[in-house]
Amino acid sequence: MKRKQFTFYESFHASIQTMTSQREKLQAYETICDYALYGKLPDPEVRKPSILAVFSIIKPVLDAGRKRSSRILGRDKLSLQEKEEEEKE
Repeated sequence: MKRKQFTFYESFHASIQTMTSQREKLQAYETICDYALYGKLPDPEVRKPSILAVFSIIKPVLDAGRKRSSRILGRDKLSLQEKEEEEKE
């Protein structure tokens, strides 16, 4: 599921800052954004273990945010439908 936004926490940034290589940091940011926005999981054959380790810590937080957002959007859609039906009456 494609999303337009996600919450990025300071702890994500702190985890990535422990990496020494700028290239690894960039790949970590790209990995997080690819997953959070497009649902794309990192390829373990391509990403370094350090990136996969940071991602594995962050992934549950991203999943919880996606789930929470889906619930809120579902609630908002239901509320909008109820309002439209009330206006028709």
